[in-house]
Amino acid sequence: MTPEEREEAELVANRFMDLHEDLMFIFKHNMVRSTTRINNIIRYAMVGMVVMMLAMLALVATFTTRMDSITAYMVTMAEDMQEMREDFDTVTAEMRMMEESVATMDGYVAPMPSIFASVDAMSVDMTGMRSNLVSVASDMGRIQDRMLSLGGSLQAMDRKLVDMSGAVGGIGRDVNIMSRPMSILPNN
Repeated sequence: MTPEEREEAELVANRFMDLHEDLMFIFKHNMVRSTTRINNIIRYAMVGMVVMMLAMLALVATFTTRMDSITAYMVTMAEDMQEMREDFDTVTAEMRMMEESVATMDGYVAPMPSIFASVDAMSVDMTGMRSNLVSVASDMGRIQDRMLSLGGSLQAMDRKLVDMSGAVGGIGRDVNIMSRPMSILPNN
């Protein structure tokens, strides 16, 4: 990996980490806003409960005069209190799920440094492979030069064999010319 590519990879990794930090900031900000909203809801519920308790005190004051209507109001208030308790339980469960989601996200982000180390190791290996390929390419160039030189030598040898063939043919002709006088002599 070239220094420019490595620098670009580091830039991309830094951008990713910046994006991750921005997302975590937004998530924490939203979580704080949600927590603030929940706290406000709880405060309003508490104020409502105080108001309801004051109303209950007023009801106790009138308890002796309207027992039947008070009983009906008490049942309604108990149902409302039960529903509020269920709402609080739901809010608590949702907050737990949000905490688990944050913990899960941290688990997903935790392996990022080892991934960066692996990418760095891969870039070192890729650089080694690149230098080996350059070396192989230069070796192939030398082999090609030697093959061209060998081809030239074979062509020169072929020309010399053609010349030698002509010379051998000339020698044969000269031998025939020189052996003509011998044809006069008898063969045994």
